[in-house]
Amino acid sequence: MGRGKEAGERELIRSKGSDTLSVLGARWAAGYQAQTPGVTVEHVSGGSGSGVASLINGHVELAASSRPLKSLEIRQIVSRSGKQPVLFLVGLDALSVVVHPLNPLHGLSLAQLEEIYGRDGEIRRWKDLGVVVPGCEDQDILPVSRKNNSGTYYLLREILFNHQRHFRIGMATVENSTAVVQRVAQTPCAIGYVGMGFVTAAVKTLCITKEGGSCVPPTAAAALEKRYPLARPLYMVALGPPSNTIKRYVEWILGPTGQEILKKTGFIPVPKLPGEQKPF
Repeated sequence: MGRGKEAGERELIRSKGSDTLSVLGARWAAGYQAQTPGVTVEHVSGGSGSGVASLINGHVELAASSRPLKSLEIRQIVSRSGKQPVLFLVGLDALSVVVHPLNPLHGLSLAQLEEIYGRDGEIRRWKDLGVVVPGCEDQDILPVSRKNNSGTYYLLREILFNHQRHFRIGMATVENSTAVVQRVAQTPCAIGYVGMGFVTAAVKTLCITKEGGSCVPPTAAAALEKRYPLARPLYMVALGPPSNTIKRYVEWILGPTGQEILKKTGFIPVPKLPGEQKPF
């Protein structure tokens, strides 16, 4: 896909997608536009699925995605554009499981998380985890979740269920990551999951255990060392080799300024390896 244009022959870059990348994408767009005369960058959120759909339909030059592309999406991109999608790793995230600050729980295993969020799961009350939550009158767990067009939803489903199970019926489903944090902060019975950049002091973050190992908190070090089981890559997706306009923007995102903005937004910069090649 080539570059877009608007009045006055300014070059236009349009990106859309992941709610996890909503604040970050907007900060990247504003930062690059301020430093690059003659270029306008527009970024909107709406979920990873929405961003990929907009890329498929030719409405944007870049899709922001907090998950890998699905095989169906790749087939649709190739069928409609004749080009292969190109994924650029632009950062890392440690998906964080959060509860109300009054909740005495310290951590969960992946198996326990599956039983909380899985259909017909066996963990339905906080006492099933050996705790009593102040302010939660009936002690019933209220799982808060994103909608199914969310990359965060997709990641949790893949890690916990591996296509073998569905999410439970009766979850509290909200529009975006900010709403997850707000709902959990206001509801002692609730549990939710969000990208690490959305965690605030209004909620408590749990450590996560995988297969009987130690309980690991969602930190940058744990994600980079691959010890945290809910770590994930963050992508920008283009159609085929990008135009020079898009190439320069992605290079800026991966450069010192773009990665510093990512870090200040609460995410993890792309690790630099010895002898690493540029992404183009």
